Amino acid sequence: MIINTHAHIYPDKVAKTIEDITAQQFGPLYSSFKVSSLLEDMAKYGIETSVVFCIAERPAVVKAANNFIIAVQDNKKLVGLGTIHPDFEDYQQEIKRLRQNGIKGIKASSIFQGFYPDEERMLRLCQELGEDLILYLHAGEEPGKPLAEARTTPQRIARLLDLFPKLKVVAAHFGGLHMLEEVKKYLLGRQLYFDTVWTPEKEGLDKKEIVYLIREHGTHKILFGTDFPIFNTKEQIEWFSSLPLSSEEKEMIFYKNAQRLFEI
Repeated sequence: MIINTHAHIYPDKVAKTIEDITAQQFGPLYSSFKVSSLLEDMAKYGIETSVVFCIAERPAVVKAANNFIIAVQDNKKLVGLGTIHPDFEDYQQEIKRLRQNGIKGIKASSIFQGFYPDEERMLRLCQELGEDLILYLHAGEEPGKPLAEARTTPQRIARLLDLFPKLKVVAAHFGGLHMLEEVKKYLLGRQLYFDTVWTPEKEGLDKKEIVYLIREHGTHKILFGTDFPIFNTKEQIEWFSSLPLSSEEKEMIFYKNAQRLFEI
């Protein structure tokens, strides 16, 4: 069984536009942002559930993005995370609405939303998320053309954890894309989850180092993700499966940890 905790979707009417913009920044995409494309990919590779995001790049589209996620999520096949732009004024009411509609948290990306996780705009959101809703962060280097400054760094995430020790946090990309030394220094062993997305150039990772990081952090705090539709699902599954972990550890990461965190 596999649960993919890192998948991006958009309404069909805007999916192609988002694909074109994303491809300009990151290069050719593996698939489409359409829900139908994700469901086809899940069926092809035996993925039981996907945690899905629709990120609002500006305040004006927050409610529409959340309406879409609320409509498609069923907390079985698709588990939805909402979106709140840091400049969205009515964030308290919108987070309340997400909670009332069974949404498990929000996905926030400094790549598309232009924030630092420990700045005031984000701290007020974290306060409102409380102890029940999840904050799922892009973490580490911000890929693309041109390469941008890393804003959601392991050190800044650590500051956020200091301020909100009971906040449920997921830091994508093993806690910091291309910043594993900083992850080891600031985040390893702390009370947050990492996901396994590491692309491109995952072949350059030392598998023994990744296994060390997983075990030192806590195998029960690692989630499997693919970053659909940007990167190849088959390659992500095969790469993670090739790590020298026990079958029990792989089961935890492939689905058991996500079942617990997202209450699937």
